[in-house]
Amino acid sequence: MGRYMRWIYAGWFATIAVAIVVQFYLAGYAVFGFHGLNDFGPHLVVGDVIGIAILLGIGLAFAARVPWRLTIINIALFVLMFVQAVLAHTGVQVISALHVVNGILILGGTVNLVREAVSWARLQGGPAPASSPTPAQELVAR
Repeated sequence: MGRYMRWIYAGWFATIAVAIVVQFYLAGYAVFGFHGLNDFGPHLVVGDVIGIAILLGIGLAFAARVPWRLTIINIALFVLMFVQAVLAHTGVQVISALHVVNGILILGGTVNLVREAVSWARLQGGPAPASSPTPAQELVAR
């Protein structure tokens, strides 16, 4: 069961990474909307979904028994998502502009987490090595 949970954890964050790329697209779509249609609604919804998914990822980290390093990265991503929400609504243009920079940090951190989670799942997921038979087992086999 643990082996599958490790792969589910890695896949969960790979899906989040894809959602973050979609999030960048939605932001660009809203910024460059034509005919005055700059609707950030989908961007807000996907951002909320990403935040919830990262929060659920913390619980999944414990279920998959990932190393503490990965769990800490996961928690840091959640903190960055909280900062992301604050930056979007500061009302101060100079500070709110950091929303994009923070988004890039979130994407980079998520990609790093996926890379490490996949690497860890590969190391932990292999079958146990077959042990060589003892001399007594060799005698019984003859």
